[in-house]
Formats: sequence, structure tokens, C-alpha cells
Amino acid sequence: MSPVGRDDLGFKIKTISKLLTQNMNNSIMSLDLTSSQALVLGYLCYRTRRQETVYPRDVERHFHFTHPTVSGLLQRLEIKGYLSSEPSPEDRRCKQILVTNRALEANQQVLDHLAASEQQLVSDMSRAEITQLHSFLDRMIQNLSASNGAPQAADQFPRPADETEREPEDRSWRSADFR
Repeated sequence: MSPVGRDDLGFKIKTISKLLTQNMNNSIMSLDLTSSQALVLGYLCYRTRRQETVYPRDVERHFHFTHPTVSGLLQRLEIKGYLSSEPSPEDRRCKQILVTNRALEANQQVLDHLAASEQQLVSDMSRAEITQLHSFLDRMIQNLSASNGAPQAADQFPRPADETEREPEDRSWRSADFR
């Protein structure tokens, strides 16, 4: 058995994750956002474009973040002018989250960066290799989710075996988990 190191799959996946996070943080530094803030902001912009009302508890549930984590993220985003909150018309005890035009503009820049990053990530791979990579990664997620007793995350985003069958996804709310 070989020691855990550079040839270990987990090490390589972690290295890719760290490089993507560093790349993202460098690209959004001018927006005064962290990658975690950009992730949450993307989700909020997506829900806003769908004209859905969003509450802090929706963010907590979607990302499996704790209440204090979400409160801190939302407070910092509000201070930076990316969102505001107001009492819900249905239940004045709840505050709904509203994104600003600044948030929508910043989110587009983040999405453009993510698209370029993903393209760079697979730049020398064929379409078939990319499809196969997605399949392998989904299976890894499923294997680890099953062994941890967690919901099977790969099932949330099923992918057809043949790339040509894949429906275009709206990834405007989603990016890598940068926390």
C-alpha cells in the first residue's frame, strides 16, 4: 500500500478545489467579495430572476449552512451594498432578502469567470472525456454520500450517459463550494 500523497485521488481533488478557490478569489477581489459570498449571492440572484421570495432560512437549507454563518454572510453582503432585507408582506416576523442592481452586475462577472475557469479546467479534453469525467465524479460523490449516510448529492443533478442527451443546465446560481 502506498502512502497518501501526490498520487492519491483525494489529494488531487483537494488540490483542484484549492486552485479553483484561489483563482476565484483573485478574480473577484475587485468586487470586494469572497468566494463564499459570491456563491450565496449567485443563489440569491438566481432566485430573484425567477421572481421567488427568499428568506435567510432558504439559504441555510440550500447550502446546509448554520444560522450564524448565513447571518454573517448576509450582513456583510448588505454592508457592501449587494442586498437589503425587509419584512415579509406575508409574515412581518420574517425578513425577505432583496438583491440590488450591484449584486446582479457582480453576479454576471462571477458567472463569466466561472465559465472561463471551467473551460480552462477541461481545455485539452474531448467531449467524451468530459462526459466520462462527469460520470466518474458523480459516482464518487454518490459513493461518499452513501458511506456518510448523507443524501446522495449526485442524484440532485443527474447526468445522462451520452453528452448529446444532456439538457442545458441553468448554472447561474451554482458554483463550486468555496467555503
